[in-house]
Amino acid sequence: MLVEAGWHCFAEKGFASTTLADIVSRTGHTKGAFYGHFQSKEQLFMHVLDFQIEVTEGWWDIPREYSPSDCTLEEVIGFTLARLGELMKGIDNWIVTLVDFYQQTKRDEAMQRLLKEKYRRWIAGIERLIVSLQDKGWIAKEKDPRPIAMQVIAFNEGYTIFSALFGGTDPQVLIEGLVKLIR
Repeated sequence: MLVEAGWHCFAEKGFASTTLADIVSRTGHTKGAFYGHFQSKEQLFMHVLDFQIEVTEGWWDIPREYSPSDCTLEEVIGFTLARLGELMKGIDNWIVTLVDFYQQTKRDEAMQRLLKEKYRRWIAGIERLIVSLQDKGWIAKEKDPRPIAMQVIAFNEGYTIFSALFGGTDPQVLIEGLVKLIR
């Protein structure tokens, strides 16, 4: 309960602005009970990232449900993003929260190591997506999934932060940008 409450609070208020009182008030726990499970808000955040990875497990295989004869690469990317959004329970500003967490912990080497490990897992998921798209024939098999995955995560994060700062998102622009990188 604390992890899911933390996920929602961090998404709504950001890492720095979320207090333990915000989190425990959603669950009926006390701060003492919180500390019975976690040493710090930062440690809870790492558990939230693990939870997020867990609830989105397998998203990279969504394209396997479709066929290039029935839909375009743009459409399958759109379907994949829509399903990933559903798995994320509508939390769409998470990247801004990650930047906030990074800023708050950038001098904490242990937290930075843990955050880098989470990024490695996210990049691996995107690599699996690229392989799924290759296996189905949307993109060429000779393309190396790793650099594409790194470009995709960088593009997505930049797009999300730009949209948060300057207002609004256009899902079609995101999809078109991702398709250009993937092809």
